[in-house]
Amino acid sequence: MLKKIIQLTFAILFLPACFSFGLIFYEELSALNMLSGDYVYFFFGCISYLIFHTIIFKPDRVYVFGHEMMHAVAAILSGGKVGSIKVSKKGGSVTTNKSSTLISLAPYFFPFYTLLVIIIYFILLSIGKEGPAFTKPFMFIVGFTLIFHIVLTIDVLKIKQTDLLGTGYFVSLELIYLVNLVFITFIFSLLFKEINFMSFMENAFIRSRENYISIFHQLFL
Repeated sequence: MLKKIIQLTFAILFLPACFSFGLIFYEELSALNMLSGDYVYFFFGCISYLIFHTIIFKPDRVYVFGHEMMHAVAAILSGGKVGSIKVSKKGGSVTTNKSSTLISLAPYFFPFYTLLVIIIYFILLSIGKEGPAFTKPFMFIVGFTLIFHIVLTIDVLKIKQTDLLGTGYFVSLELIYLVNLVFITFIFSLLFKEINFMSFMENAFIRSRENYISIFHQLFL
């Protein structure tokens, strides 16, 4: 019971930060014109996945594979060992000798396929391949895979996930929301010159602090 009270307390305390980060994220997006230059290919990628998902089929097995792979990657990066990975259309599992909040929530935090595309792109650049030749397909695929991650993550969160129970369901949802905003902004800072990741983080923390101070004054002063 005490654990649930603590989790609920943290969930309530996180709310102003969630609001502040979301507001700054919206302000950053409002500076973008995704229908100009190469940006339009990112937009086309986003729309293409939504059409694919709605009209053709929902790639559940592909999502589950990426989901379990992120569990595995997080476990390895945390110093753990991965025993087995099982994937099916209805779900999957990873056997590891280590557990943590990062390992449990990594698939909801980080878009596996988008990360893979970005890594491949920068490897190609590092070995001397011409950037402009890859920019348009890169932008399209990043848009496609990022929306894939967002849509399927929201879809699976409609069902109560055991991954979220250890940290607390509402706290986990807030962490997923915050980390996704931060990571998507980081990706956007790589794609769009108008987005400055460090500026986003600074403004989000300043806005969060202002909101916490304002709430404190309203409640106690």
